[in-house]
Formats: sequence, structure tokens, C-alpha cells
Amino acid sequence: MNWDEGFWDQGTWDDPGPSAGGLLPQPKRKLNRRTMASNPTPDDNDLLQALAEDLADGNHLHEVAIGIKQNTEAVIRAANDGLTAAAQAYAAARLLVNERYTTLQAADLTGKNVLKGCKLRFAKLYGSFYNAQWQATGWPVGSTAVPDLQDVRFTLLNSLKVWFTANPAAESADMDATAALCAASHTSISNARAAVNQAESAVSTAKAAAESAARTLRKRVRGLIDELGTVLAEDDVRWADYGLNVPANPVAPAPIASVTLTASGNGKVFVEWSYATRMTGTRLLTRRVGTDDEFQNAGPVDGLEKMLSGFTPGITLQVKAIAYNDGGDAPDSPVAEVVVT
Repeated sequence: MNWDEGFWDQGTWDDPGPSAGGLLPQPKRKLNRRTMASNPTPDDNDLLQALAEDLADGNHLHEVAIGIKQNTEAVIRAANDGLTAAAQAYAAARLLVNERYTTLQAADLTGKNVLKGCKLRFAKLYGSFYNAQWQATGWPVGSTAVPDLQDVRFTLLNSLKVWFTANPAAESADMDATAALCAASHTSISNARAAVNQAESAVSTAKAAAESAARTLRKRVRGLIDELGTVLAEDDVRWADYGLNVPANPVAPAPIASVTLTASGNGKVFVEWSYATRMTGTRLLTRRVGTDDEFQNAGPVDGLEKMLSGFTPGITLQVKAIAYNDGGDAPDSPVAEVVVT
């Protein structure tokens, strides 16, 4: 036995060594690095889902004939739909947070108005300058102003509820300074704050679920590409039916079919473009009409959208997109045009 073999220390130096079916480790099959290089797994979720659709379509044509066992059409589509549902749930959870904050702001505004009434009542009873009588009501030390911070206003409403309950003669319904009004406002804000907290917790849960779904789909996509590498030759033309490069002969992506521009104000333009088969990335090019003679490189992008900024409002901006992969660049997309605002 050679001294540098992995199991030399499991017997004596003059042992004949383990048999072929014994302790010697079996060599692991190496992944086809050329396949991985020419057909990488997208990092961007939009590209990932677009590729997953192409892979599922390819499986629809070939999975039985070529013997795909693990990452079948049904499995890929289920993982893709799972990410879509999780992403939609995450977006809905974020929207709900915004709605809950709007409700909280409205409740807090009502609370401010109640505190303004209480302030006027105390000024009439105890004078306009802060003193021990103001402090006894629970008003924050040092100022008779309505507090700037929501947390302080929230606490003050509860303090005034308790104080007015103990001192009913100081109440004034005409000035909106009563224990009942303070209590109702405090309860409304309390409920709204609790709803915000619950919504933010739901966002965290939904975000984690969306990230998990993306990992699952990415694993399935990568798994199918690797599985294809075990059943298809590197020059098999059926790779193309999966929206993939033929590893032995990688080619450039199909061209991007459309680009959409939206003027977003403050010299910003939002750019969106369509997915192109076999694309792994996009380069954007811009041209300011009347200023630039040629299109200027705006840099690479992994996904299917980008916010461009720094333009002068009023100019006309042209944008085109070029998909690329290891096989080269696709032809240019159509040119889109917008007036910057």
C-alpha cells in the first residue's frame, strides 16, 4: 500500500490492502465545469424565474425521452409558482405595513388635537408657563408645548386620562379636555401601534419565506442543469430547447425585444426590459438627444430593471439594452425614448 493513500493507517505496512469493494473511497463524479460556465444559475430572481419557465418547457418536450428523474417539469413549475406566490405575499405584507402606518398617523393626529385642547385647558387653569401644577398632570417637564415625539404623546395621553379621572372638576368638554377623550385617543393609538408591530412581523416572516422559495427554485434550476449534463452530450442540440447554451458551442443570447422608460422626476428614469433567452446579464446604453453623438455605456445589470439618475429635466433620453452571456453579445434591443422630468 502506498503511504499517501487515504487509508494507510487502517492496517499494518505490509497488509495487502483492502479489496476493490472494501474501504477504498469511490471517486465522485465531477461536475461539468464547462456546462456550469456556459449555463450559470442567475442570481436575480426575475432572470431565475424566466429561465425556470424555459427549463420546464424543455422538460415538457424531453424529460421522458432523456430520463430526467429529479427536477421534472412538475417539480420546476411548482418551485417557480412557489416563488411567485411567496413574492406576492411579501409585497402584500409590505403594502399592509404602509396601510397600518397610515392608520397610526391618523390616530396620532387625533391625539395631537386632544393634547392641544388639554394644553389650552391647563393654560386657563394654571397659566401659560410650566409650573408644578402642569407637572402634576403628567405633562413632560420643562415645556407646555405638545411633545414632538409620538412615543411621548402616547404616554402623555394615558397620564392625562388618569389625572382627569382623579380630577373631574378640571375637565372641559367644550375644550376637548376630558378623561374619556384622552382614553379613547390613547386606545386608538395603542391599537394602531399594535397593528403596525404585527404587520412588520408579518413582513419579516414573508420575506424569509420568499428568500427560502428563491433558494428552492435556484436549487432546482441548478439541479436540472447539472442533471442535463449527465444525460446530454455537450454538443446535443436539445440544450437549446431548455433555453440554455449548447456547452460545446455557446452562442449569444436572443436580443431583448422591448425596453420601457418611465420618467420618475428629479432627473431619474426607470428602465424595464424583457427577458431574452440564454441571457445572463444586460448592458444598458444611453444617449442624450442633442448632446451625445453616440450611445454611452450605463453599466451592466443582473436583473430586468434599473433606475437611472443624474439627467437634466427637459432633455430627451434614449436607452437601448444588450443581453449577453459567455457566448457573446446579442443584437441591440429597440431604442426607447422619454422626456426626462
